[in-house]
Amino acid sequence: MKKAKVLLVLIIMALCFSACTSKTEEEKEEVKPAYDIAGKTYYNTVDNYGHDDHARVWLGKDVSFVFNDSYTEGYYEVNGSWTLNENVCTLNVEKTGAGSFSKIIFEVEDNDTLSLKTNLEGSKSGDTFSINEIKGSTVKPEEKKEEEKKEEKKEDGGETSNVIETPDIKCTGLTSLYNNYWAYEGVKNYDLEVKKIPADSNEVITYTSDDENVVTVDAYGYATAVKEGKTKIHIKCGDVERIVGFETRSKTPKAQAMTFRSKISDVQESLRPSIYFDGAGNFVFTENCYSGMGKYKGTYTRDDDDHYICTVTDASTMQGYAGQDVKTITFKILDSNTIRLKNQLCMSAPNDIFERIE
Repeated sequence: MKKAKVLLVLIIMALCFSACTSKTEEEKEEVKPAYDIAGKTYYNTVDNYGHDDHARVWLGKDVSFVFNDSYTEGYYEVNGSWTLNENVCTLNVEKTGAGSFSKIIFEVEDNDTLSLKTNLEGSKSGDTFSINEIKGSTVKPEEKKEEEKKEEKKEDGGETSNVIETPDIKCTGLTSLYNNYWAYEGVKNYDLEVKKIPADSNEVITYTSDDENVVTVDAYGYATAVKEGKTKIHIKCGDVERIVGFETRSKTPKAQAMTFRSKISDVQESLRPSIYFDGAGNFVFTENCYSGMGKYKGTYTRDDDDHYICTVTDASTMQGYAGQDVKTITFKILDSNTIRLKNQLCMSAPNDIFERIE
């Protein structure tokens, strides 16, 4: 009898050990792998603003990110770093061209799809971002236009096809925002803003850099400034080709910072237009735009004819006359302390003299 009891206890212990071991193995199998989203660009599949491209977010492998949001006035850029906790991707904002966002939240649905959980200037909570975005279209990736679907029919043992083909629309021209571009080393997703003529042409634009050690360009026309130097980018669409210049510059300042103020006599000094050159290729032009002081921001170069050529990249605070339509501001250098404006702006007019104040 005692032997039978001992045997029963040993059987029960063996069953318990087997069950515990199996449970541990099952628990190990339930551990899910981390999401693989680094190094990818996700596009918003919703575009309510009719622009040529959708909003997009690039998640770098170095945990930096660049978010270009599409809204009523065009686009603005958000930069910073990102983190991933389970299926929640958090963008920690360090710099934004619009709004006052500190964090932007995405829920990772799978490696190819993100769901936005933050309301921005353009993109809204609930919008789906995918690596399979159809560029320049409001059609979601999983959808197809009915006229493009092919229906195969078999009758009497023979195969016939009922297909509505999309007509070929040739590209007759190309336009770019500038003839020559430049950016600092390391700048990514620099949009060349190339457009086809006609806009509904279904021929594909291709981009080729003469020197990829200076700049690389992806299939969508976004450049990455690699190393200091100058080269050319060839843009082709069918039989049409456009060539633009590109310069990658070092971030090291090469000139002293300067501020010039307008000599307008009938305006108090604090309200007079002024321009600040940081010596590293950036400028801020401040003037009264009737509803308050506004700023043009951007980059500048000095050409061989002694002009400061200021390319405007942000005019979001400008209103009233001229306002956000200004793309370039040009000054003639008269001497080291005096420059003359060539443009008509808000308060400022051609031939206004600006004197150096610091």
